[in-house]
Amino acid sequence: MKNIAVIDLGSNSVRMSVNSVFPDGKWKNQLKLRETVRLGQGMEDGRLEAGAMERVLKALERFRLTAESADCGEIIATATQAVRIAKNRDEFLAAAKSRAGIDFRILSGEEEARYSFLAVKETLPLESGLIFDTGGGSTEIMLVKNRRLVRSVSTPCGAVMMTERYRGRPQEEMYQAIAAEIKAIPWLEEAFGLPVYGVGGSARTLGQLCKKRPLKTDELNGYEISRKTVCMLYQNIYDTPPEKREDIEGMDKSRADVILAGLTPLRAMMEALDSPKLYLCAYGVKEGVFFERKNEIIKGSPKLNIVLVEPEIPQNTGNIARTCAAAGLALHMVKPLGFDISDKALKRAGLDYWNMVDVSCYENLEEFFERTQGGRYFYATTKGGRPYTEAEYRRGDYILFGKETRGLPEELLRADPDRCVRIPMAEGARSLNLGNSAAIIAYEALRQNDFFGLKQKSDYLEV
Repeated sequence: MKNIAVIDLGSNSVRMSVNSVFPDGKWKNQLKLRETVRLGQGMEDGRLEAGAMERVLKALERFRLTAESADCGEIIATATQAVRIAKNRDEFLAAAKSRAGIDFRILSGEEEARYSFLAVKETLPLESGLIFDTGGGSTEIMLVKNRRLVRSVSTPCGAVMMTERYRGRPQEEMYQAIAAEIKAIPWLEEAFGLPVYGVGGSARTLGQLCKKRPLKTDELNGYEISRKTVCMLYQNIYDTPPEKREDIEGMDKSRADVILAGLTPLRAMMEALDSPKLYLCAYGVKEGVFFERKNEIIKGSPKLNIVLVEPEIPQNTGNIARTCAAAGLALHMVKPLGFDISDKALKRAGLDYWNMVDVSCYENLEEFFERTQGGRYFYATTKGGRPYTEAEYRRGDYILFGKETRGLPEELLRADPDRCVRIPMAEGARSLNLGNSAAIIAYEALRQNDFFGLKQKSDYLEV
């Protein structure tokens, strides 16, 4: 058994959960802590206020002591919108390290969305739907189809941020501004008619308002609310004077002053998309972070994944296998293959390294994406995209390469142009050898991550 503490610092609150991972892959929550710190409050000048930082630092000191007493072998700490945009974030991060001994990883909006998706996917029977997670500083919105995350966006419509911005102004003005942000999402119509999955404190509060009491985790997770009920509960909050909202039966009093802004993105989305139902998820970003780490512990996590889509030339695949063996990468092959898996040329090119490579095969791209759902994908192509050195890679990413004669399917590239990367070449050059291309991009990804502990010094020469 291994105990892991995960700290999630948002604009409104800081939370910590301690979970145990067992050898059979099961997990159990041991404790949860939450403190309302309002880190994002008063950030009109783009700086974290001294008082807000002090509230967080004191909470982190307590969390650190609790994690140590719970025999946690690992503490993972993530921060989101308020720290991400703060002009004085380096000052705060240094203070967190010196006073509480905690190193924070600042999540991008895209990473927040992915972790929310993992939390829902791991705990609910999610097939297709729209996930929303309203935090203090931003709202992440994710489109899921066939259990695969296909779209995500981070909007600046956080509960604390929007409450601060529209304090003293008409409520309708805030609603219209948030609704406009939601409607401006270019792919939103793809979610028309799909159910919504709510993540975060604002969504959880709806469940409490329905039952008029606090709910336990197992009661809350998967709790179903119709759009009609969501609109009715929202209207009740809207019509109640701000100073009396904490008296609404079932209201989380620590969230009462920001709950209207927290629920406005949900109301606007469900109305725009004619979504029939809301399903609540009791878990969020910090659980998504934990699930990712749990899966790494149980399954083992490759540093990176090289994916060959319909490779045609056995020598190229053999050379790539040798690169994967030397660098500790996993190799994935999507059929149809242009050769037999036992082809002599394939084995000859890979020499005696094949037994060092973790190889997976898939019947088609649909199966590949289904079995690797939740991953981050990059597409190597000569048809556009940014230079491969400008992408930011991290552990577990998948880098896809297409067949030698045609590359990757164009519909795949058009669906996610921001993840397309290319190797700069001279004018008139069609492409590099597939094996060379895979090695070049893979080693750039390794370099960005300090080679993930690969051997960097010679046994014979002092460096």
